[in-house]
Amino acid sequence: MVSTLHLPRVMAVLLLLLFSSLCSAAQPLRALILTSPGVYHNYEQQTQDLGHGIAAHANIRFDVSLAELERWKTTDFSSGYDVLIYNICMADNQDSALIANLRRQTEQLGVPALVIHCTMHSFRETDLWWPMFGLQTKAHEALRPLPQIHQEQHPILHGIPANWTVANDELYINLAFTAQPLLSSMGEDGKSHTTAWLAAQGTTPLFGTTLGHTDETMKDPAFQQLIANAVLFVTGKLSPDGKPQAGLEPVGDGMDIFETFSAPLGVKFLGKEGKDCAFRQLAIAAGPCYVGCILNPFDWGEATGACKQACEADLPKPDELIKVCSTQN
Repeated sequence: MVSTLHLPRVMAVLLLLLFSSLCSAAQPLRALILTSPGVYHNYEQQTQDLGHGIAAHANIRFDVSLAELERWKTTDFSSGYDVLIYNICMADNQDSALIANLRRQTEQLGVPALVIHCTMHSFRETDLWWPMFGLQTKAHEALRPLPQIHQEQHPILHGIPANWTVANDELYINLAFTAQPLLSSMGEDGKSHTTAWLAAQGTTPLFGTTLGHTDETMKDPAFQQLIANAVLFVTGKLSPDGKPQAGLEPVGDGMDIFETFSAPLGVKFLGKEGKDCAFRQLAIAAGPCYVGCILNPFDWGEATGACKQACEADLPKPDELIKVCSTQN
């Protein structure tokens, strides 16, 4: 029996514990978005749309790391974060040490991850990257509407319409798949290609989606719900009914959900203007060659395709485009 003399002290301890519990429950998730300057994608806008789209469904704060290759390669950059969100495009990069340290963050340090769209085409000329998340792809179809097919019932798909069609996106052609499919689309080749899935490294979950090329997709409420559900699921904060666990409900979109932004000196998002610049540079480089393919009477059908593919071999590399267009942006 507690003495009445000690009652105020006991009440103070209980109130302190209650306050600590409430503070702990109210702590937002911490996410690090890793992204690229953007040549084929407007990553500046996508970062905003991703962040605010997730925050509309969960209590979360973001830091943004733009093209910090040295940090990604040599440090445990995942320290202090609940989840990593990769929205990068590094198709020509083959740096095995960089890939190894990116994988280390999830495979050895146990930080869950989301991989979005061109992340799957990053490092695509190696076999070092895709085994982490379970889907290999090197090419995609042209932009078009993509009806999504639910592969199973899963909390991540809570709130995603059964008849959801992504209005305008690229279908990534699956070459190998070793994970758990959630969504798929039919390809022009008549085959089913996974567009959203779950994988795991040991007990650490990862979510992937090949969707996300256009700003239109990034702003799609169903896509934002999908990504938010995935963040909550891989961090162990999604209830079986598809809702955030207590304390992680969204707290409003009026606050600054982005806390820090870091990038190497002189590196910045290309933005829409830079992206337009990159396409102009590509058109200047490929235009005459493409015209030659079309006008040559001996280059029709498969030969025309081969001719165009040969033209693309001489296109400026993304790093070159970023350098040129950063100075014009």
